[in-house]
Amino acid sequence: MTRRIFRSIVLTAVLALLLTSALLVGTLYNVYEDRISAELRTEAAYIVRGLDMTQDDLSYFTSFKPQNRVTLIAPDGSVLYDSDTDETRMSSHAQRPEVLAAIESGTGEATRYSDTLSEVTIYYARRTADGNVLRIASTRSSVLGVFLSVAPQIIVMLLAVAALSLLIAQHSSRQIVQPINELNLDEPLENDVYDELAPLLTRMDKQHHQIRQQMQDLARAHADLNAIMESMREGLILLDRESRIVSINHSAQTIFGVKDSFAPGADLLTICRDADLLEIVKAAQSGEAGDAILPRDSRMYRIFASPVLREEKVRGVVLLALDISARYAAEASRREFTANVSHELKTPLTSISGYAEIIESGIARQEDVPAFAGKIHAEAKRLVALVNDILELSQLDEKQGLGAKEPVALLPMLNELADRFLPVAQEKGVELSVEGSEATVDGYPMLLRELFHNLMDNAVKYTPAGGSVTVRLSQQDGRLCCSVQDTGIGIPKEHQAHVFERFYRVDKSHSKQTGGTGLGLAIVKHAAQVHQAQVELESQPGEGTTVSVLFH
Repeated sequence: MTRRIFRSIVLTAVLALLLTSALLVGTLYNVYEDRISAELRTEAAYIVRGLDMTQDDLSYFTSFKPQNRVTLIAPDGSVLYDSDTDETRMSSHAQRPEVLAAIESGTGEATRYSDTLSEVTIYYARRTADGNVLRIASTRSSVLGVFLSVAPQIIVMLLAVAALSLLIAQHSSRQIVQPINELNLDEPLENDVYDELAPLLTRMDKQHHQIRQQMQDLARAHADLNAIMESMREGLILLDRESRIVSINHSAQTIFGVKDSFAPGADLLTICRDADLLEIVKAAQSGEAGDAILPRDSRMYRIFASPVLREEKVRGVVLLALDISARYAAEASRREFTANVSHELKTPLTSISGYAEIIESGIARQEDVPAFAGKIHAEAKRLVALVNDILELSQLDEKQGLGAKEPVALLPMLNELADRFLPVAQEKGVELSVEGSEATVDGYPMLLRELFHNLMDNAVKYTPAGGSVTVRLSQQDGRLCCSVQDTGIGIPKEHQAHVFERFYRVDKSHSKQTGGTGLGLAIVKHAAQVHQAQVELESQPGEGTTVSVLFH
């Protein structure tokens, strides 16, 4: 503290002297420069008045001895006369700022410093009546030059002030600091020192107790906050005003791929450079909350950025990351399903409307009316089937209208379904058979019937003449397996991952020929999920397809 007092006294005296000197020199120089500029204007006005009264500008200067450097410049920039230099050796002045300003507005001023910064030249230009430009220049010492000229006197004063300040500071600092250095800060009230320090020591004693209590409370609050942050499933990041990470919980570290060894204090850019995220952080630093969607490692997160306000000023930003992958996927699926439903419903309705319009307008011949009516009936049946499948899928999604579970004997159900498809299979020349022994599962009879009905329907539809469809009940790794195997056209590998999606068709042209709504396998997938069963598909183009349903 002695050194601080000592340095403060000396530094204050020296700075006061320097500032006073600089202020004085600067003020005097400004007055000096303003006076020079005024003189240049007066001299320029005098010369211009003289030039306006003469016929030949150059003849005017033969008997004129200016106080400052005078240059006469033609409108094209060529120098007509210069009082200090041979004008024939001077380059064009067309681009000099003061000349350009004088040509445009009548007057112009400019100031240029020499390379050493010790001199400054002030230029004043004025346009004459015949269009020429009269420029007057005065070179004087710059501020630095003036300051350097008085530097010896300032140095002498500095040394004198410094010496005197040293003596005063050394004595005063020792006298002031000695009693303070002997204070017992652990027990402030036991000190016998300056009376002026008594209130301070009393407050220090109170603050000791308060600080100890606050430190304990703060430690507990910090521990509770850390426990809450680490137990959160959502990612939480605290940023300061410069976007540096103050705190980051384990969930946020996982989302942003941050290692456990990450040390707070790093910039947010070190863990994420997403433009949308950085934009909402910038907005939050301006006091506006915002949110953005952030894709990370095949998952979708909604990031909320909120400003931390204290005393109506933004002190930091809180980032909260919520995993919305399931909701995002569901929304995308809903939009896709809506679009597909609109398209699938529009197709049969367009056909029905078209045939009905032809019949209504009388364009159709009488003998074609039954055929058109048949097509209307077929499209109406397709529309009804599509609506029924959509309603069934909706019920499966909501798990409504399923009734109660009960033991279901699968073999009789499969035989009954096979008997229903047998006429169609025989008509196509396809062999249909059911194999296996009796097995029972707990489930919803109508739903299981719909599941295997759709599998058999697809197998018979897509198996050409001479092929076969085999429905088999068996045990596979201790699980009941019901498979429907055909020798049909098969499914290309790139389509196999999508065939259970709603309205997905491998060959749309072939699907129109075979009919169907495009929802059969989607119903199979959802019905299996309701029964907690697993659906597996194996297929080779040109060899056939096997769809297996494995029950737990």
